[in-house]
Amino acid sequence: MKIQKLVGLLIVIFIISGAISIVGFRLFNDIHSILFVLGGATGYSFLKSDRDDWVKNIGNGAVYFGWLGTLIGLISIAGNRFDVWGDMNKMGPALAVAMLTIFYGYLLKLITMAFEK
Repeated sequence: MKIQKLVGLLIVIFIISGAISIVGFRLFNDIHSILFVLGGATGYSFLKSDRDDWVKNIGNGAVYFGWLGTLIGLISIAGNRFDVWGDMNKMGPALAVAMLTIFYGYLLKLITMAFEK
């Protein structure tokens, strides 16, 4: 069963990597988004009372914090925190970064699914 999960994970990672390579790897690199999701997922796993399923808790926390990161990014764009509102040349990249946390959250969830009980 463990080998089946690892093969499944490799297939999923291969498909995602192929799609990313077509778009360009540079668009998927944002250290702040990665740290937000990883930190939130770790904190979430500590909050849960079921310590036996910590891998599953990290995956679930990653999805939650992926969505929270996107909401924070959209609020900062709409609030014109970075002077991007209305400037289409700046809004596209800002929206892309805002959505990266969802991507990282679900990617981490997929990875943790292979290591769950």
